[in-house]
Amino acid sequence: MTEDLNPGLFTILGFDGVTPGKDFLYLIKKYPPSGFLLLEKNYQSPEQLTLLVSDLKKIAGETVLLAVDQEPGRVQRFKHPFPISEKPAVYIEGNLAEEYRLWCAQTCSKLAASGINLNLAPVLDIAPDSAANPVLIDRIFGDDPHISSIYAGILIDEHRKNRILTCGKHFPGLGSAGSDPHKELSLSDEPLGRFENYYWKPFIEAVKSGVDLVMTTHLKAVSLDPENAATYSSKVIEHLRNRINFSGPVISDDLVMRGAGKVGSIGDSAIKAIEAGHNLLIISGDIKLQTAVLDSVKNRYARDRLFGNIVRQNEKIIRRVQNKILLSKT
Repeated sequence: MTEDLNPGLFTILGFDGVTPGKDFLYLIKKYPPSGFLLLEKNYQSPEQLTLLVSDLKKIAGETVLLAVDQEPGRVQRFKHPFPISEKPAVYIEGNLAEEYRLWCAQTCSKLAASGINLNLAPVLDIAPDSAANPVLIDRIFGDDPHISSIYAGILIDEHRKNRILTCGKHFPGLGSAGSDPHKELSLSDEPLGRFENYYWKPFIEAVKSGVDLVMTTHLKAVSLDPENAATYSSKVIEHLRNRINFSGPVISDDLVMRGAGKVGSIGDSAIKAIEAGHNLLIISGDIKLQTAVLDSVKNRYARDRLFGNIVRQNEKIIRRVQNKILLSKT
């Protein structure tokens, strides 16, 4: 294949510190990514954040995704003066949906003022016992798919008002497992019917509510794919497309996590995740790993026509999200 390709188009990259280092700046100027993942280590103050966002846009363009996990509950990357939410259980037990809506609105206002255009929320996982999976403690709205869907809909609605994109996670349902994919591959032996009739209901409702992106997780559910984790499973992505009826971008969870496992090098992992149907890959850190992924995608595209067709279809889906960002500015 002869066309030039920017492999950064298929990545969301992270970096250390409140300003990017020179090696990372060199990399993103060479291969501008579709997005940046911003974490606690990248945040100092709203003023610093606004300047950082502006600098990143100058390199990667006005339609670059500026993403953060600013969830209700335990995972809120930006602290003071961003509003701090109650735990999800507090809103449910106190029937405080309007108080929750106010937190969402205030959070969106702060994010928008700083130039953030993508919140990696809502968490759509449900679990009969959230304590059984430590990564979900104080992050989910319990075990009732109807209640979870209501609160997810509130978050999606308030973000849309502020022209901030949302991302539902973690498909196919981290509540079906009992381990943290940051540390190891999560495993689920739940039957397909349990996913369809329980774990996927909040995802179906979030798509109806207009969620913009969906994130998978490093979870192997044997009833969905006995061979592959969701990160590398075309079967899982097919369920997301056909059963959940989601047509927007599908994002991998961070490929640097231990739960992502190894299918060869991290470059091999990235290729397999894209071939499975992911449109965007998160690589939160380690410039050597990021460079390896970008080089692998570029090299595979140059010599594999079938892979070239896949990434060109990816490009169309990504462009639709970028168009949403453009429209939000008008």
